[in-house]
Amino acid sequence: MKIILLLITVLFSSMAVTSCTNDEGDNDLDFISPNDEEEVLLMETQAEENND
Repeated sequence: MKIILLLITVLFSSMAVTSCTNDEGDNDLDFISPNDEEEVLLMETQAEENND
């Protein structure tokens, strides 16, 4: 009985480990730096000032 439970545990744990893969490449991620956020806010405020 212990052997069967051990095999089931190994089976489920191996399925869990093999299913946890990261399909995204390193180039797919888009990092936003604080400078980028400041530039976007600056562009928005300039656009609002031009509209006024």
